[in-house]
Amino acid sequence: MRIAMFTDYFFPELGGIQDSIATISRSLGRRGHQVDIYAPRYARRNYRRIGAAARERDLGANVRVHRRLSLPFPSSTRQSRAALLSPIAWTGLARRTKPDVIHTHSFFGIGLEALLDGACLGIPVIGTNHTTIAGFGPYIPVSVHRAAAYVLWFYNRCDYVTAPSRSVFEELGTARLCRPHLVVSNPIDTDLFTPVRADERDAMRAHFGLCSPTVTYAGRLGPEKNIEVLLRAVAMLRNSGVTAELAIAGHGSHEPILRALAMELRIGPHVRFLGTLPQDELARLLQISDAFAIMSTSETQSMVLLQAMASGVPVVAANTRALPEFVGPANGVLVNPHDPAHLAQTLAHLLASPERRRRLGSGGRRSAERYGVETVTDEWESLYRSVRNGSSGE
Repeated sequence: MRIAMFTDYFFPELGGIQDSIATISRSLGRRGHQVDIYAPRYARRNYRRIGAAARERDLGANVRVHRRLSLPFPSSTRQSRAALLSPIAWTGLARRTKPDVIHTHSFFGIGLEALLDGACLGIPVIGTNHTTIAGFGPYIPVSVHRAAAYVLWFYNRCDYVTAPSRSVFEELGTARLCRPHLVVSNPIDTDLFTPVRADERDAMRAHFGLCSPTVTYAGRLGPEKNIEVLLRAVAMLRNSGVTAELAIAGHGSHEPILRALAMELRIGPHVRFLGTLPQDELARLLQISDAFAIMSTSETQSMVLLQAMASGVPVVAANTRALPEFVGPANGVLVNPHDPAHLAQTLAHLLASPERRRRLGSGGRRSAERYGVETVTDEWESLYRSVRNGSSGE
C-alpha cells in the first residue's frame, strides 16, 4: 500500500507522538509499504537542542519525509511548529504516487491539508487524536470548550478515527463522534525496552552516576506533567530516611522551575537532570530504575510509561485520564497526582520490597508485550486495507 502520513509533530521535536509515527512508518516500510511523511520544517537550533545533526533520520528505503514551511506555536517543548496549509498541495500529491490512504496525526495545520487532499483526490482519511484538549488549556489561545468543539468538527470529517486510549474518545464524546472509531495503541519496541539481569543493572547504574535506589521520570518537562509533586515526594522520602535518588530525563520550559524547587527542597544533589536521551540511552536508564513515576494529568497513553513496563520496572502513575487503562494491581500502583505524601508513601513501600517490585515488573512486561511493534503494525495494516476498500465499520 501507499500511505501518506500528515503530522505537525515530528523529529527533531521529541515526544511520544513523534516516536510513534517514526516507529510505525519504519515498520510499515520494512513490510514493503511506501510511506510518505509530510511534516514541518524545523530550524537548525531545534536539532542542536537535542544534540542531533540537521538531517533526516534513517527510517528505511520505503519511507520518505517531505518538509513544509512552518510557523512556531507555543508548547512546553519550545520546539513545536505547525506546517503552513497549501490549498494546492493535492495537485502535487496527484502528480506523484497517489496514496491509497491518508493518515493525519494533527487536527490543525497540516491536518487540514490532509482533509482537503482527501476530498479533492477521493482518498480516505484516517485521523488519529493523540491529544487531550483540556490537559493543554494554558497553551490554547481560545477557550477549552471552543477548542474541543473544533476538534470534534475535524474528526467528524475523517473517514475513520483512532486514538491510543478510550479516554480520548470519552473526552471527545462518543455520542457526538459520527465516524467509525477504534482504539489503536502506540507501538513499543519490546526488543529495545526489555528487562536485564540484576548483575547487569548494577554495572549499568554507574554509567549514569547513580548509586542509591532510583526513581525515574522521563518525558517533556512542562507544567502539565506535574513533576513538582514527584520532587516533593522524593524530598519527603529522604526526610524519612529513605536514600532514594530521582532521575529526570527530558527537556522543556519548566526545567528552570524544577531545578529551583529541587534546591529549595534541599534535594538538589539527589536529583539528576539528564536532558533528552537517545532511545538506547533511555532504555538503559529505565532498565536500572527501581521504579518509574508519572504524575502527569494530560496523558492519552504515555509511551514512556509502557516502555518502563516493557523494561520490567514497576510503575506508579497518576489516577487520571488514560493512565488507569494501562496500570493496575498486576503491574503498578495508581495514586492521586496532587498528593505528594501519598506518592512518597507508595514509593517507600515499593523501594522496601524487592519481591513486590519483581512481581509488578514482571506483570508490566506481560502487559507491554500486547503493544509490541509487530502487533500494532498488524492492526494498522488491517485498518488501512479496510478503509481503502471501503469496508470500515465500528
